[in-house]
Amino acid sequence: MKNSHQKIVIGSRWVVQHWRGDKMLAERIEENLCPDEFINHVLDASLSGGTPITAWYVLLFSDDHTPVATDTYASPGFTESDGYDESTRPAWSEDGVSGKSISNTSSKAEFTMDGTDATIYGAALVSDDTKGDQAASGAILGPVVQFTGGAVTGISDDDVIKVFVTVTGADDA
Repeated sequence: MKNSHQKIVIGSRWVVQHWRGDKMLAERIEENLCPDEFINHVLDASLSGGTPITAWYVLLFSDDHTPVATDTYASPGFTESDGYDESTRPAWSEDGVSGKSISNTSSKAEFTMDGTDATIYGAALVSDDTKGDQAASGAILGPVVQFTGGAVTGISDDDVIKVFVTVTGADDA
């Protein structure tokens, strides 16, 4: 009898759209990594009695950072974009778990840009809504994406960036 081993893989898929009025100017569809901090949190909350995080938020970043597994909320490696009108990071309003995935497909996160950040290189899920914060005690950096297909450029005042995130789990036997 063959001995089988199974592993769980956690990943993320991002759809980021750049809108001006009713016209979509650009779209990026990317997959990227879940940092160690997020994986440790998932294991802790699921299997070790850790405190679940019930609210997640989306942030954008404005420098060309390649995410690595050791990035954390306190030291993400990127510069967060704060060039949008909203006073806090938009909520990631998830649709519930189905088929080993969870997404905000029916309620995308939206950023109404103020024209100060003309280029966006990536995005992340985080557990704190404070725009520009890296010091919130216990905050977690969730899945992170760099737009490897090219940054979103030419962003002007009142353009809207829409972000859809799907976090998946899979058996990797």
